Amino acid sequence: MAMVYYADPVTLVSMGARPEPDGYQLKSNESFDNPSGLQSPQKLTPTGWVAATDEERKAYLEAQQKKFLAENPQFAQPSQPANDKGGQALNLLGQQLAQVQAQQATLANSVNALGQMVAKAQAPKQA
Repeated sequence: MAMVYYADPVTLVSMGARPEPDGYQLKSNESFDNPSGLQSPQKLTPTGWVAATDEERKAYLEAQQKKFLAENPQFAQPSQPANDKGGQALNLLGQQLAQVQAQQATLANSVNALGQMVAKAQAPKQA
């Protein structure tokens, strides 16, 4: 078995790999050389795989992102309305948390004071 790495027949951009039996005859858009490790999108040339330039990579990733969002609109960022209720809810939640923390501190002080009173009441009286 041999791994065959293949490219799109028109653009010659790497598309993937597949196993083929030994003795397999390569087509013009195939290679036995592994293009992984090269900056995407790798292109197949007559001399082998070539890494993309930084500009080609950026354009490729932007195109892939646009294509993905067109096919999956649920992942597109919704625009935020001017009267966003999320920020107000978060602010209210923060205020409630501050109140709970203040109540917790008051309760802790009360428990400590009660503990001191119990300790005094149980202490043997000195004559």
